Amino acid sequence: MLEQLDKQTLQHIIETSPIGLFLTDKQGKVNWLNPTLAHLLETQPEDFIGQSEQSVAEGLKALFSEQGVVRIDSETEPGKHFICTKQPLDADAATHIHFVHDASSMHALFQERDELKNIIEEMKAIDPVTGMPNYRAILNALEPQVSRSRRYGNVLSVIIVQLTNLNELQKEIGENQLNELIVACSHMLNDQVRWADMIGHINDHEFLLILPETSEQDTHKLKDILSERFTSIKVGDMAENNMKLNIDFGLAQWDKGMDVPLFIQTARDMLEETPPEKATA
Repeated sequence: MLEQLDKQTLQHIIETSPIGLFLTDKQGKVNWLNPTLAHLLETQPEDFIGQSEQSVAEGLKALFSEQGVVRIDSETEPGKHFICTKQPLDADAATHIHFVHDASSMHALFQERDELKNIIEEMKAIDPVTGMPNYRAILNALEPQVSRSRRYGNVLSVIIVQLTNLNELQKEIGENQLNELIVACSHMLNDQVRWADMIGHINDHEFLLILPETSEQDTHKLKDILSERFTSIKVGDMAENNMKLNIDFGLAQWDKGMDVPLFIQTARDMLEETPPEKATA
């Protein structure tokens, strides 16, 4: 089929191709590029011809990649993304042709997709590991309890249970056993609270307990019980390697003038240790 095309037609196809093209010689220097590439790079052909990966501007070196997605920042449009591939044109690989596809719109779509996925995750009410209410859901459950206390003066307490050494444990027992540990903690907490109490898994290393009609004295009693129960929780390799779960508690009782954020922050201020970094997957 190509034999039926004359040189002028082939040249027209190459020069009007939506894909950026350039050739490099055996020294790796650019000896030709099509207008599309010059447009994509916002440069003049003469500024690119004669350049090599070693001599070209730092921001353009990635164009010489064998294969991959590269990001190039230009003055007018920062963060442009290109898919680059490289193929030999002759048997001894003296000359190479480089293909440069503009993938900026595709990259933008991927970013939008990831942002939407994050929004959807935030809107979900259930923590995927424990099946408990997540941060958003448990705070929504706390709002009416605070309103009730504000209106009628009902006693209301909260406890933040912080698992302080999850990162250290994950390095030793792995992600699967770590999730088993978190689930075991959630089961124990459910067993120790009343039907009117509510529990949420608010992040990787913290649970929040909402305790209606619970005085400060009774909250401290519950904290002591939980502290003892946590010592017996071990999964997988923890027992064999003499590893234990470290716990910290932040307790607070609702007082006049407290909204939900201040209520939670009051409990968080009672935590004795600095919050650990989020456990990594």
